[in-house]
Amino acid sequence: MSCRAIVERVRLNLSQCVVFSLVLSRQLITYILLAGCLLISVNVRGETLKVGMPQPGVIPFFWQNDAGQYQGIYADTLRLIAEDLQLDLEFIPLSQARLQRHFERGAIDLEAGVTVNQRGAGKLQHISLFTRPFGIVNEVIIYRPELSFPVFILKDLKGRRIAAVRGTSVPNNLIREDFSNQWQIAQRVHRGWNDIGLMKEAVALYYRLSSQLDYKISLPYASNPVVFRLHKDKQHWLERINSSIHRLEKAGRLEQLVCKYLCGTETVTH
Repeated sequence: MSCRAIVERVRLNLSQCVVFSLVLSRQLITYILLAGCLLISVNVRGETLKVGMPQPGVIPFFWQNDAGQYQGIYADTLRLIAEDLQLDLEFIPLSQARLQRHFERGAIDLEAGVTVNQRGAGKLQHISLFTRPFGIVNEVIIYRPELSFPVFILKDLKGRRIAAVRGTSVPNNLIREDFSNQWQIAQRVHRGWNDIGLMKEAVALYYRLSSQLDYKISLPYASNPVVFRLHKDKQHWLERINSSIHRLEKAGRLEQLVCKYLCGTETVTH
């Protein structure tokens, strides 16, 4: 074989090696990218969000039944989202003060049911992300059925004695009588020990239905959208959760869930 032929053959072999190396490099890069996407998908789908649930519970939003399982509108909404996103949840009961401390240091990923007026500018603000609203919390007046005056807005109650939960905001022109929870208020108005009380609409409806209490419920005098508070370290879940809430709303599943607790269509265990 001539020297020229040998040189040409070496060049050809080198060219083939370069092409083969490029093909291998592209395939390797493709495999690496696919493997990375798969790992990301597995990590996201296999992730568990730690959900802080304030203690004591507030029926019908969230509470633990006798078996220790969480029930309520907020808990079940989270379960629908988790099912939609193939996400695991861990419910952790904490007092409100401990929940805030746990959230601040990242031991809690999500707080269930924060109204817009609770966002505030406190120490949690810089580590908090908020989902789109998944519901509305209405504030209402409950009153004895025999009362004849119109009970629609708070200014109608000027100078009257009002049963309210201790620590809640009540206009100064009302005479407030404080109680520890909304169940006490519902019972007192039902029994005639108080003529008028201030409650959340969902709570008033639930107690009237489940315990056959006798009182009337006004139209809402205030309404607040309710959201989930997400820790900034879980920012990659925010858009997914928002999209899930939108899908559930569009499918009517959130409305069905609320009706489960407030329309009497299903038996709810305590």
